[in-house]
Amino acid sequence: MATGAGTATRPRAGRPRGTRPTPPNLAEHVCLVLVTQGISHGWAIGTLLAPDGELGRIWTLSRPLTYRAVDGLIERGLVARHGTAAGAGRDRTVLEPTAKGRRAAAAWLDEPVAHVRQIRIELLLKLSLRQRAGLDIEPLLAAQEAVLVPAIDALTTTGRDDDLVDLWRRESARAARRFLVAALELRPPHHDPELRPGRRSEMRLSARNQLRATVEVVTHGEVMSTVKVVLPDGQHLTAAITKDAAVDLDLARGDDVLVVVKSTEVMIAKSD
Repeated sequence: MATGAGTATRPRAGRPRGTRPTPPNLAEHVCLVLVTQGISHGWAIGTLLAPDGELGRIWTLSRPLTYRAVDGLIERGLVARHGTAAGAGRDRTVLEPTAKGRRAAAAWLDEPVAHVRQIRIELLLKLSLRQRAGLDIEPLLAAQEAVLVPAIDALTTTGRDDDLVDLWRRESARAARRFLVAALELRPPHHDPELRPGRRSEMRLSARNQLRATVEVVTHGEVMSTVKVVLPDGQHLTAAITKDAAVDLDLARGDDVLVVVKSTEVMIAKSD
């Protein structure tokens, strides 16, 4: 029972007073972007996100969850309903983005993901949605590479050789780095196959002192990287090479490499 001079009032339903609204989730963001791209009703959005849909090969969303995401966007004021399209039923309600919704969609498409594990779904969705709208993917890829380089460097230079979780994290990070580099270099094939980007020419080294070894530790600095290797007989060697070279070779602990020694220099080579 309430006491005192005031009267008891029932709390209003909904978000508690003083709390911040939660940001849209992945489903809501994807649906919002599709609405800004002219997909005007839930049924069409669900078709694109079905297992056999254009975006479904990346990530699928059931129709009930699609409609729930649309409802969430309407509640947030990011999307509004404007009449119905041909055909009866809730799924034919015409959807239009609000000005706030357009800003939110554009900001989300420009924002790189925070973790390596998010590349597989969220980043691929953003890249596909950008391509769908005719937007350049290079700015997002460049920003994404800058955000994740420290994490990728850490994951590829640490961990135990006999730990399956460390092995998974290391190989996932290496795959992520290769994807980002390859995606940035992705271009339409040139008419001359000899000049296509990414094509490597065969070469031979004049240096005779070539030793097989296994990478033990890779330590990246701002400009240079230190690569410590162990030879089959247990001897250890250390090479100081540029960080760009280490990244280009995709060096990580456990890799089989070729140590090339010429005069006082120690170089590192690795087969694909």
